[in-house]
Amino acid sequence: MNILVVTLSNFGDVILTTPVIMALVGKYPEARITAVVGPRAQSALQRSPDIHKIVIYDKKASFWKKLKFILELRKAKYDLVVDLRNTAIPFLVSCKKRTPLFRKFTQVNMRDRHLEMLETVEPNIPAPSPFHFFNKADEIFAMRALEVAEVQEKSGWILVAAGAASERKRWPVRYFKDVIRTLHEKTGKKVLLVGTVNERPVADSILAELPGIVGVLCGDLILPETVALIANASLVVANDSAIMHLGFELGTPTVGIFWSDGPRKIRP
Repeated sequence: MNILVVTLSNFGDVILTTPVIMALVGKYPEARITAVVGPRAQSALQRSPDIHKIVIYDKKASFWKKLKFILELRKAKYDLVVDLRNTAIPFLVSCKKRTPLFRKFTQVNMRDRHLEMLETVEPNIPAPSPFHFFNKADEIFAMRALEVAEVQEKSGWILVAAGAASERKRWPVRYFKDVIRTLHEKTGKKVLLVGTVNERPVADSILAELPGIVGVLCGDLILPETVALIANASLVVANDSAIMHLGFELGTPTVGIFWSDGPRKIRP
């Protein structure tokens, strides 16, 4: 069976689509799955052994590059196309069955909506198993990065992501400092600060006030390596961000902080 899944562009949004991929894997374990993803978020999917091919769709690309993208997809014939972006793609490729262009949802949460969309063409889907965001090599590299950061613990740390892609999703840093200080006093655990290199100044400001309590890894790890740390953490505290969604998908106890945006649509 040949399946095409059209995912989204941002890290957090793509993570919310991974249960659909794993539900399909559960129902059709021998299927060949092709995933369409935005250029920024491809690393969220690239370690999965269940995805056979990743095709990049850049909505800002020129007309000719978009045409080349469609021609690439048209090389295959699909038994099923699941479009979670709601585009014309399912109608531009050869397929036996596709998700509808016009859709009505009963669910509010985006993760549940994606699974509801899958149900329109594949009823009685199994509960999705966890997605494979990282591999053993990522875990080994992450542990080496901890040694460089002088973190002795091999698991059970508290992981904090004080950054977010949007300024309006960032809880004030002073509140994170209070939470980190209190958590350390109560548990004695090391707190790891993770995020992108752009979020390093936020982490460094926390480190300056709480030396010896926190380790800063912002910008030092690629996404799959960060996910390996999340999988081995005892707690994740994060703004509304990809880190929060990853914590939930991996089954790690996670506190998500919603600042200006309400949590109804995108909370775990």
